[in-house]
Amino acid sequence: MNLLDYAIKASRALRRAGLRYALVGGLACILMGVQRITEDADFIVEALSENDVERLVTELRNEGIPVSLREALGAFRDRGHFTVIVDRFRLDFKFQSSRLDAETLERAVEVEVPEGRIRIARLEELVVAKVATLGSLKDLEDALWLAIQYKHQIDWERVHHLLGTDLSEVIDSLLARIEAEYPESYAVRTKVRELRDKLHYLKKLKG
Repeated sequence: MNLLDYAIKASRALRRAGLRYALVGGLACILMGVQRITEDADFIVEALSENDVERLVTELRNEGIPVSLREALGAFRDRGHFTVIVDRFRLDFKFQSSRLDAETLERAVEVEVPEGRIRIARLEELVVAKVATLGSLKDLEDALWLAIQYKHQIDWERVHHLLGTDLSEVIDSLLARIEAEYPESYAVRTKVRELRDKLHYLKKLKG
């Protein structure tokens, strides 16, 4: 089985548990066309009570996904996340804890893939999460790819609303910070330069 097979299993469990969810992160980006490799499937989950968590654990186990109820309940109480390892893959379930999480859940869309159905975050929330919550070079690369590829489909006013500022300014600031943290790394300098070129291209596209 591949990662998407396990993500579909998790999505079936979430639906049977009656919980709103959204696939985010690298796998969601791959489903949007980003060419990258990931061994993680990241979900945001809305759970309102410990009973919700217990149902989720039961349904995940019914799908053959081994889950610790203690860890899941602990994550819920901390408004954090719990991780399940299946084969070489990681399934990460993060309980809603922020406005961005809430809006991601509200606006997620269900898509059909050959393996089944799954709800994924919309473009705007995917891009914003990559820069506002994560912010690694790989995340910035994903965000820029999505922003350039879907320039005409993205609601840029919404992106600005979610970030509270301009996307380009945030990415530029993050690139400067990363470059300053690794001044001796040729690989980092090369990647930063590549992403700055993409950022400049995005700015030209947006006029």
